[in-house]
Amino acid sequence: QLQDRAVLDFSIDLEYFFQTKVPQIIDNVKGDEPANWGLMNVHQMLEHLLFPLNFAITEAPIILVTPEEKLPRQREFLVSEYGMPKNFKTPFLPVDKTVPLIKQDLQESKVMLKETIVQFLKVINTPGFTTKLHPVFGQLDKQQWLTFQYKHFAHHFAQFGLL
Repeated sequence: QLQDRAVLDFSIDLEYFFQTKVPQIIDNVKGDEPANWGLMNVHQMLEHLLFPLNFAITEAPIILVTPEEKLPRQREFLVSEYGMPKNFKTPFLPVDKTVPLIKQDLQESKVMLKETIVQFLKVINTPGFTTKLHPVFGQLDKQQWLTFQYKHFAHHFAQFGLL
């Protein structure tokens, strides 16, 4: 079960990771990097990373898709050192196809992702921010949101050999 999962380094400062390392990785994407698994190309992957960032940013209501009784198991994974399994399928994405691009231009997608990361960090650092609902993991606080995003970004950066 866990053999296809990376063990992630949680000794790093996750905010610093998103402020410095992640933008560098995004800037270095050329657009022709081959995927080690999955259906997405690297451009689609960069845009895919936007969606869960927006869960934390949006004012729109978020719907919890995980049944209450399964939340403890999901949260156990969240706090573990393990990364996401390679071909993990999220409940709200199509099974056998990719989502259409928002921006056809890779450069524009890169800028949009970097700006969204800045916005995400601003939101979770807003005085008075306590928790925000994640559709799979339930209510997450600042550290849990950073942990989730770290796992998600590390998963997809590894998918294209970027990390």
